[in-house]
Amino acid sequence: MKDGGVKAAFGKVKITPEELAPLQGYDPSLYIANPDKDILDELYARVLILDDGRSRQVIVSVDCCLTNEKDYLSPNPDGQMEPYRQLLQTFPEGTKRLWADAAQTEEFTVSVHATHTHSAPEHFSEKYTSRIAAMIAETAERLQDVQIRAAAGQCSVSVNRRPHLQHNDTLPIDHSLHLIMIESLDGEALGAIVNCAVHPTLLANPFNRVSSEFVGLAMSEYESTFKEGFVSLFIQGFSGNVGPRDHYRTETEDTYRWVLEMAQALHRDIAHAAKDLQPIGILPMKAAEKQVTLPTRQGYFMPTIDVTLQGFRIGDLLLLAVSCEVFNGYERLIKPYSPASFTLMSGLANGCHGYLPTVEAFRDGLGGYEMNVTPYDETVSNLFVRAAAELVESL
Repeated sequence: MKDGGVKAAFGKVKITPEELAPLQGYDPSLYIANPDKDILDELYARVLILDDGRSRQVIVSVDCCLTNEKDYLSPNPDGQMEPYRQLLQTFPEGTKRLWADAAQTEEFTVSVHATHTHSAPEHFSEKYTSRIAAMIAETAERLQDVQIRAAAGQCSVSVNRRPHLQHNDTLPIDHSLHLIMIESLDGEALGAIVNCAVHPTLLANPFNRVSSEFVGLAMSEYESTFKEGFVSLFIQGFSGNVGPRDHYRTETEDTYRWVLEMAQALHRDIAHAAKDLQPIGILPMKAAEKQVTLPTRQGYFMPTIDVTLQGFRIGDLLLLAVSCEVFNGYERLIKPYSPASFTLMSGLANGCHGYLPTVEAFRDGLGGYEMNVTPYDETVSNLFVRAAAELVESL
C-alpha cells in the first residue's frame, strides 16, 4: 500500500427538521420554519473517519450555522459592549464526546464544522445528534485502505463583503479552493473534502425556510456525479469578511433561484479543480488541540475568551480549525508555518467565539457589522497568529 496503512470511510445522514424550527442565521424569534411547508432542500451531516492503526481522526461537516455546545452572548451591533443577542447552543452539551465515543476515539481527534448555512435550525436536539452518532458508528465499521489526491483551485463565488455586508471588489480576499479526493486503492472515488471561504447568505424573501444553501446544494450536485455512497464534505474557510458575489441585500424577490444558480457555479469550480488532482502522501497522521485565551476589548462584559484551535495532519494535507468567524486575511499569515503541501483553513469549527478580524481591519476605519459585534480588539491578532503557527508547526 502506498505510504503505509491508512484506512478511511465516509458517511451521510439526513437531519432536516421534522418539527417547528427557529432558524439561526438571522433572528430565531422571527424566522421559524414549519416542516410541512418551509423545507426547500434537505439538511445533512457528513462524516469522514481516517485511521492509521494507531489513531483515528473524525471530521464532521453539518448543514448548520454554528457549532457551539454552549450559549454565546454576542455584543450589540451598534458597537456598545453589553450583550444583545444570545446564540443558543447548536448541539446539546456533550455532543462532541458522544460522537467521539461512537467513533471509538478521543474527543480531541473529532472536529465539527458548520457549513454556515443561515437557513438551518438554531438548535439540533438529541434526536438529531444521536442520529449522527449512529451514522458515525456505522461508518467506523466500513474502514478500508485508501489513497488521497488533492488539488488547489479558485472559488468564483466569493468576494469581500465589508463594510456593508455587500459585494465589494475594492478589498481583497483569498479565493483559494481546495479539493481532497479519497479513493480506494484501485482508484474508486469514495468521497471528498471541499474547502473554500464564503458566507451562505443568499436565501431571502422570506427568511423562514430551510435550505443547505448553495454550499450544501453544490455538495449534493458533486455527489450525484459519482456512484451511490460517494460523500462530499464542505469545510467552511476563514469567511468572517467574505460573502457571495453580486449580493447587495437589496433583493425584494424570492432568491432561491439564485441559490440554485450559485450552487451550480460552485460545482463548476469544484469540477474545474478536479482536473488537476494529484496523488499526495498520507503519512504521518497527527492531531492536536489547544486553547488560546484572547483578551476582549475595553468595556466588554467578559475579560477574556478561550478560543479552540484544532489541527489535523494527514501526510501532505493539514487542516486548521478555529472556533471563530475568522477574517480571510489570516490565511496568508498562517500558511507559511504549515509543514504540509495543502493547508486548509476552517472557521466556525468546534464552537462559537465571535468574529476575529485582522489588525488591518481594526485599523482601516471602515467599521461595519463584523467590527461592531466582535468582542476583540487588534491586540489579539498577534496572539492568535502565534498560537496558530505553534499548532501547525507541531504537526
